[in-house]
Amino acid sequence: MLEISQENRYVSLDRGFAVIKENGTEIGSVPLDDIAVMVLSAQSVTLSKNVLNALAEKGCVTILCGKNYMPLSMVIPEYSHYLFYKILKSQINASLPLKKRIWQQIVIRKIQNQAVALRLCGKKDESVLIDAISKTVDSGDSTNKEGYAAKMYFKYLFGGEFCRDRNEEGINSLLNYGYAVMRAAMARAVSACGLLPALGVHHENNLNQFCLVDDLFEIYRPMVDSVVFQLNLEGAVEVTPDVKKKLAKLLHARVSTSEGKSPAVNSMHYYALSYVKALEYKKPVIELPVWEGDEYGIEILE
Repeated sequence: MLEISQENRYVSLDRGFAVIKENGTEIGSVPLDDIAVMVLSAQSVTLSKNVLNALAEKGCVTILCGKNYMPLSMVIPEYSHYLFYKILKSQINASLPLKKRIWQQIVIRKIQNQAVALRLCGKKDESVLIDAISKTVDSGDSTNKEGYAAKMYFKYLFGGEFCRDRNEEGINSLLNYGYAVMRAAMARAVSACGLLPALGVHHENNLNQFCLVDDLFEIYRPMVDSVVFQLNLEGAVEVTPDVKKKLAKLLHARVSTSEGKSPAVNSMHYYALSYVKALEYKKPVIELPVWEGDEYGIEILE
């Protein structure tokens, strides 16, 4: 991941590298092939359309942030997938029962991952309580066990006074940043698999072009939460360069897939591809990456 967080930076291209300059002097460069996500959190960054095009050609997603590190927009690659029309048609024609069963699986895994996060944060009794909720989720989560679990989960993790609010500072700003990075990676995977991000499994919002991204991304949120919990214990209350670095490493956190151990950013591709297959074969079975953590917390695959 590449982030431009300092003001008055200029980004240009040079022989396959993104070159960052300040007042005409080069201060760093990164190979385009190494950039999966570029975050523009500074307000005065200058770059050309050529830079955005070159990054898009490499599959990079660019996030433009506003206040409190909230993403205001994303530039995602317009992949020319050879099966785009076929996949789009299967998305449009997906039956409601199929989508309900898939959403059930996503909610179950999200709640299970919340239980993992609590366990890694030393809250074992609370972890058991949350995990029990995952066993009661029905098709389509008609009784909103997701919302019920989330309310309990955040209180257990950050204390009874905590309220998840995207516009608040402190812990919320750390969560915003971590979610933005992981969500952008999920958007990249969704587009790369030929899926239309606006057509969700569960989410429906005329103002949201990334409903499917937000649906699939849900299972990765607890990974961010567990890192933010640890950062907060260490005294972090704002998004500093060190905090950003630690949250960005989550892209390479270890999860398990049918391909074996995989960085989270790679698992997203397998995950999105399994959704394509579920639509194609009209079977409500998707491959959900498994996150278990270990006694050392989150393992990073370099």
